[in-house]
Amino acid sequence: MIYVLGAALIAFLINMAPSYWLEEITAKTSSLTLSQLGLTSSWISNGNAAYVQVSNHARSLTIEIVRECTGIHVIAIFSGLVLPLRGAGFKRKLIAIIMASAILFFLNITRVCLTIGLIFFNVFPFSIIFQNPTVETYHYPLSYLYGVFGVFLLIVSTDRFVLPELGDMLVEVMAALNKAFSLVVIGIRVRVNKLYEACTRIEDN
Repeated sequence: MIYVLGAALIAFLINMAPSYWLEEITAKTSSLTLSQLGLTSSWISNGNAAYVQVSNHARSLTIEIVRECTGIHVIAIFSGLVLPLRGAGFKRKLIAIIMASAILFFLNITRVCLTIGLIFFNVFPFSIIFQNPTVETYHYPLSYLYGVFGVFLLIVSTDRFVLPELGDMLVEVMAALNKAFSLVVIGIRVRVNKLYEACTRIEDN
Protein backbone atom coordinates (compact mmCIF):
# COMPACT_ATOMS: atom_id res chain seq x y z
CA MET A 1 0.00 0.00 0.00
CA ILE A 2 2.83 2.42 0.83
CA TYR A 3 4.49 1.64 -2.50
CA VAL A 4 1.26 2.29 -4.42
CA LEU A 5 0.66 5.60 -2.63
CA GLY A 6 4.28 6.66 -3.20
CA ALA A 7 4.08 5.75 -6.88
CA ALA A 8 0.84 7.68 -7.31
CA LEU A 9 2.24 10.77 -5.56
CA ILE A 10 5.45 10.82 -7.62
CA ALA A 11 3.55 10.30 -10.87
CA PHE A 12 1.18 13.14 -9.95
CA LEU A 13 3.99 15.58 -9.13
CA ILE A 14 5.96 14.83 -12.31
CA ASN A 15 2.80 15.07 -14.37
CA MET A 16 2.21 18.57 -13.01
CA ALA A 17 5.63 19.81 -14.17
CA PRO A 18 5.78 22.32 -17.08
CA SER A 19 6.23 20.57 -20.42
CA TYR A 20 6.46 23.35 -23.01
CA TRP A 21 10.21 22.80 -23.43
CA LEU A 22 9.48 19.15 -24.19
CA GLU A 23 6.78 20.14 -26.68
CA GLU A 24 9.38 22.25 -28.53
CA ILE A 25 11.89 19.39 -28.60
CA THR A 26 9.20 17.00 -29.86
CA ALA A 27 8.14 19.42 -32.60
CA LYS A 28 11.72 20.10 -33.70
CA THR A 29 12.74 16.43 -33.74
CA SER A 30 9.54 15.35 -35.52
CA SER A 31 10.05 18.02 -38.19
CA LEU A 32 13.68 17.00 -38.67
CA THR A 33 12.66 13.34 -38.98
CA LEU A 34 9.99 14.15 -41.56
CA SER A 35 12.52 16.20 -43.53
CA GLN A 36 14.95 13.29 -43.49
CA LEU A 37 12.18 11.12 -44.90
CA GLY A 38 11.92 13.42 -47.90
CA LEU A 39 9.04 15.68 -46.86
CA THR A 40 9.08 19.46 -46.75
CA SER A 41 8.70 20.14 -43.07
CA SER A 42 9.42 22.87 -40.54
CA TRP A 43 8.51 23.69 -36.99
CA ILE A 44 7.49 26.92 -35.33
CA SER A 45 7.03 28.17 -31.80
CA ASN A 46 5.23 31.26 -30.60
CA GLY A 47 6.29 31.01 -26.98
CA ASN A 48 3.09 29.31 -25.91
CA ALA A 49 2.68 26.48 -28.40
CA ALA A 50 4.81 24.45 -30.81
CA TYR A 51 3.75 23.33 -34.28
CA VAL A 52 4.94 20.99 -37.02
CA GLN A 53 4.26 22.00 -40.62
CA VAL A 54 4.29 19.67 -43.63
CA SER A 55 3.63 20.76 -47.20
CA ASN A 56 3.96 19.89 -50.87
CA HIS A 57 2.79 21.44 -54.13
CA ALA A 58 -0.82 20.38 -53.48
CA ARG A 59 -1.48 21.04 -49.79
CA SER A 60 -0.07 21.97 -46.42
CA LEU A 61 -0.73 20.73 -42.93
CA THR A 62 0.00 22.25 -39.53
CA ILE A 63 -0.20 20.15 -36.37
CA GLU A 64 0.06 21.54 -32.86
CA ILE A 65 2.27 19.55 -30.50
CA VAL A 66 0.43 19.55 -27.18
CA ARG A 67 1.39 18.17 -23.78
CA GLU A 68 -0.09 14.75 -24.55
CA CYS A 69 2.21 14.46 -27.58
CA THR A 70 5.35 14.50 -25.43
CA GLY A 71 4.82 11.24 -23.55
CA ILE A 72 5.28 12.97 -20.20
CA HIS A 73 2.32 11.07 -18.74
CA VAL A 74 4.00 7.72 -19.39
CA ILE A 75 7.32 8.92 -17.98
CA ALA A 76 5.49 10.20 -14.90
CA ILE A 77 3.86 6.82 -14.32
CA PHE A 78 7.09 4.93 -15.00
CA SER A 79 9.08 7.18 -12.64
CA GLY A 80 6.39 6.64 -10.04
CA LEU A 81 6.84 2.89 -10.35
CA VAL A 82 10.66 3.04 -10.18
CA LEU A 83 11.56 5.66 -7.56
CA PRO A 84 9.73 4.09 -4.55
CA LEU A 85 11.28 0.65 -5.14
CA ARG A 86 12.86 -0.95 -2.10
CA GLY A 87 16.28 -2.59 -2.31
CA ALA A 88 17.39 -0.71 -5.44
CA GLY A 89 20.08 1.97 -5.40
CA PHE A 90 19.32 5.47 -6.66
CA LYS A 91 21.95 5.14 -9.41
CA ARG A 92 20.21 2.15 -10.98
CA LYS A 93 16.85 3.89 -10.64
CA LEU A 94 18.25 6.94 -12.43
CA ILE A 95 19.73 4.77 -15.19
CA ALA A 96 16.37 3.04 -15.61
CA ILE A 97 14.51 6.36 -15.93
CA ILE A 98 17.06 7.75 -18.42
CA MET A 99 16.93 4.56 -20.51
CA ALA A 100 13.14 4.53 -20.43
CA SER A 101 12.97 8.21 -21.38
CA ALA A 102 15.22 7.61 -24.41
CA ILE A 103 13.15 4.62 -25.57
CA LEU A 104 9.91 6.49 -25.02
CA PHE A 105 11.17 9.58 -26.85
CA PHE A 106 12.10 7.47 -29.89
CA LEU A 107 8.72 5.72 -29.89
CA ASN A 108 6.94 9.02 -29.43
CA ILE A 109 8.66 10.65 -32.40
CA THR A 110 7.73 7.72 -34.63
CA ARG A 111 4.13 7.99 -33.40
CA VAL A 112 3.94 11.72 -34.13
CA CYS A 113 5.50 11.30 -37.59
CA LEU A 114 3.24 8.36 -38.41
CA THR A 115 0.17 10.32 -37.33
CA ILE A 116 1.17 13.31 -39.47
CA GLY A 117 1.99 11.08 -42.43
CA LEU A 118 -1.35 9.26 -42.29
CA ILE A 119 -3.27 12.54 -42.09
CA PHE A 120 -1.24 14.24 -44.82
CA PHE A 121 -1.31 11.45 -47.39
CA ASN A 122 -4.55 9.67 -46.31
CA VAL A 123 -3.14 6.38 -47.57
CA PHE A 124 -5.03 3.25 -48.62
CA PRO A 125 -6.90 1.45 -47.06
CA PHE A 126 -7.60 4.23 -44.54
CA SER A 127 -8.65 6.56 -47.35
CA ILE A 128 -11.66 4.30 -47.96
CA ILE A 129 -12.75 4.45 -44.33
CA PHE A 130 -11.89 8.09 -43.55
CA GLN A 131 -12.79 10.64 -46.21
CA ASN A 132 -11.54 13.72 -44.37
CA PRO A 133 -9.22 12.53 -41.61
CA THR A 134 -8.29 14.83 -38.74
CA VAL A 135 -5.69 14.58 -35.99
CA GLU A 136 -8.18 12.76 -33.77
CA THR A 137 -8.81 10.15 -36.49
CA TYR A 138 -5.36 8.59 -36.01
CA HIS A 139 -4.13 10.19 -32.79
CA TYR A 140 -6.18 8.19 -30.31
CA PRO A 141 -5.85 4.70 -31.89
CA LEU A 142 -2.10 5.15 -32.39
CA SER A 143 -1.66 6.61 -28.91
CA TYR A 144 -3.42 3.60 -27.39
CA LEU A 145 -1.38 1.07 -29.38
CA TYR A 146 1.90 2.85 -28.74
CA GLY A 147 0.97 3.33 -25.08
CA VAL A 148 0.32 -0.37 -24.46
CA PHE A 149 3.40 -1.46 -26.42
CA GLY A 150 5.58 1.28 -24.90
CA VAL A 151 4.70 0.53 -21.28
CA PHE A 152 5.21 -3.20 -21.89
CA LEU A 153 8.60 -2.56 -23.51
CA LEU A 154 9.74 -0.20 -20.76
CA ILE A 155 8.80 -2.55 -17.94
CA VAL A 156 10.29 -5.65 -19.60
CA SER A 157 13.55 -3.96 -20.63
CA THR A 158 13.97 -2.29 -17.24
CA ASP A 159 13.28 -5.50 -15.34
CA ARG A 160 15.59 -7.48 -17.62
CA PHE A 161 18.60 -5.16 -17.81
CA VAL A 162 18.54 -2.64 -14.95
CA LEU A 163 16.02 -3.16 -12.17
CA PRO A 164 14.80 -6.73 -11.59
CA GLU A 165 13.21 -5.34 -8.42
CA LEU A 166 10.59 -3.65 -10.59
CA GLY A 167 9.18 -6.93 -11.88
CA ASP A 168 9.20 -8.43 -8.40
CA MET A 169 7.34 -5.46 -6.96
CA LEU A 170 4.75 -5.44 -9.73
CA VAL A 171 4.12 -9.15 -9.15
CA GLU A 172 3.62 -8.43 -5.44
CA VAL A 173 1.23 -5.57 -6.21
CA MET A 174 -0.77 -7.70 -8.63
CA ALA A 175 -0.95 -10.51 -6.10
CA ALA A 176 -2.15 -8.10 -3.41
CA LEU A 177 -4.78 -6.62 -5.74
CA ASN A 178 -5.93 -10.10 -6.73
CA LYS A 179 -6.22 -11.07 -3.07
CA ALA A 180 -8.17 -7.92 -2.27
CA PHE A 181 -10.49 -8.53 -5.23
CA SER A 182 -11.02 -12.13 -4.11
CA LEU A 183 -11.93 -10.96 -0.60
CA VAL A 184 -14.42 -8.48 -2.04
CA VAL A 185 -16.00 -11.18 -4.21
CA ILE A 186 -16.20 -13.56 -1.22
CA GLY A 187 -17.78 -10.83 0.90
CA ILE A 188 -20.39 -10.15 -1.78
CA ARG A 189 -21.19 -13.85 -2.07
CA VAL A 190 -21.60 -14.17 1.70
CA ARG A 191 -23.98 -11.20 1.80
CA VAL A 192 -25.98 -12.54 -1.16
CA ASN A 193 -26.25 -15.98 0.46
CA LYS A 194 -27.41 -14.44 3.75
CA LEU A 195 -29.97 -12.34 1.91
CA TYR A 196 -31.18 -15.41 0.00
CA GLU A 197 -31.50 -17.41 3.25
CA ALA A 198 -33.41 -14.56 4.89
CA CYS A 199 -35.82 -14.35 1.94
CA THR A 200 -36.29 -18.14 2.01
CA ARG A 201 -37.18 -18.07 5.73
CA ILE A 202 -39.69 -15.29 5.14
CA GLU A 203 -41.36 -17.28 2.35
CA ASP A 204 -41.50 -20.41 4.56
CA ASN A 205 -43.18 -18.45 7.34
